[in-house]
Amino acid sequence: MTLLRKWLIALCVPFSTHTMATDAVDSLLQQLQSMDNFQAMFVQTTRDPTGAVLQQMRGELIVERPGKMRWETEEPFAQLVVSDGTLLWIYDTDLEQVTIRSMGQRIQETPALLLSGDASEIRDGFTVSMTKMDDVVRYRLTPNDNSQLFEALQFSYRAQRLSAMTIDDATGQVTEITFRQQTVNATLPEHTFLFEVPEGVDIIDARNAR
Repeated sequence: MTLLRKWLIALCVPFSTHTMATDAVDSLLQQLQSMDNFQAMFVQTTRDPTGAVLQQMRGELIVERPGKMRWETEEPFAQLVVSDGTLLWIYDTDLEQVTIRSMGQRIQETPALLLSGDASEIRDGFTVSMTKMDDVVRYRLTPNDNSQLFEALQFSYRAQRLSAMTIDDATGQVTEITFRQQTVNATLPEHTFLFEVPEGVDIIDARNAR
């Protein structure tokens, strides 16, 4: 099970500078709100508390404001997560199972959706700090809700381009998602955020779950 399903290292950099929380939030919101959509290939690496690699996978992420996302991982960990802004489909190909959720259900458990949603919710949901060094800016988000399944989330920007996400799990595991071949504010095909349930798969309808 990937962290994207469960929820889905802040680096100690010498000579870096830290901003006040309000300035950090404003800066992050400016970054997110300048991006109508974002598309990239990624490598996701999960490590245990000792730094040993537990799992590595590759895939593609596409997000579009407001609330749309397509996250697809390659074999041997094939999974497809699609949001049209109202519903979220999680398709596990190996299990031949699709889970359907409402977007309003604990969106913070799927951090990638923060890239495509109403960025202002960050003000109420997280405490934000910012670290700068050369052309790299890192935003560390700590959930105000202690029931969240991750302890911290970090967005890293290099030369104003999103380069990585890092998730600190409550169990001590760390997942880093590095992006390449990024494209911002491109014209996307209309079917990008549509999902049709394949024939013969099991459907778990969790839209009324709390």
